[in-house]
Amino acid sequence: MKGLRLIGILACSVLLCSCAGKQQATATAPVQNEYPGVSRIEGVSLETVRQEAKVTTGYKNIVLNPIQTDSQFGKDYPDMASQFQISMLSHLKDKNSYKQVALRDAANQSAKANTLIADVRVIDMRIVSTGARFWGGAMVGSSYMNVYLKLTDAVSKKLIHEKIITTNNNAFASAWALGSEQSLPMDMGKIIGEYICVVAPAI
Repeated sequence: MKGLRLIGILACSVLLCSCAGKQQATATAPVQNEYPGVSRIEGVSLETVRQEAKVTTGYKNIVLNPIQTDSQFGKDYPDMASQFQISMLSHLKDKNSYKQVALRDAANQSAKANTLIADVRVIDMRIVSTGARFWGGAMVGSSYMNVYLKLTDAVSKKLIHEKIITTNNNAFASAWALGSEQSLPMDMGKIIGEYICVVAPAI
């Protein structure tokens, strides 16, 4: 009986690990092929992005276009885009540096001076489920999120800056802190918001 129970547990572990692997399979085409010439920074955190150099003298207003993402990511992680977007907007507003921080919609389509347009696209991601992490531990791999950021002057339409920014969790640490990686979209939203504040500071 104990042998059958052990076999059952192992079978469940394999199944859950397999499900975790399917999440990774939703990745888009290789980043370097889709964004030739765009540099990237990897394994970022709030602390590391604060060390980036500013690329412009600054702006008074930040307007964020709706988050772009692959349709498959929307199916696999239905709340991801909204969590990511809300977190980024909240972080930018909480800095209390810019005159206005807003999501672009039909009400604010007109270009204003000293306004920076931020386009953000989630190009690759994987969030290991709590169940898969519980059964598979570090063996199911890391969760990660890769984001393309483009900053454009609202009036001149000039490209100010573009970057691929990636972050990932520690699989071993996540095995001990179950559920922690589910906050990855919100954490990444703060990181991207901080990155914008650093490279395009308010004036």
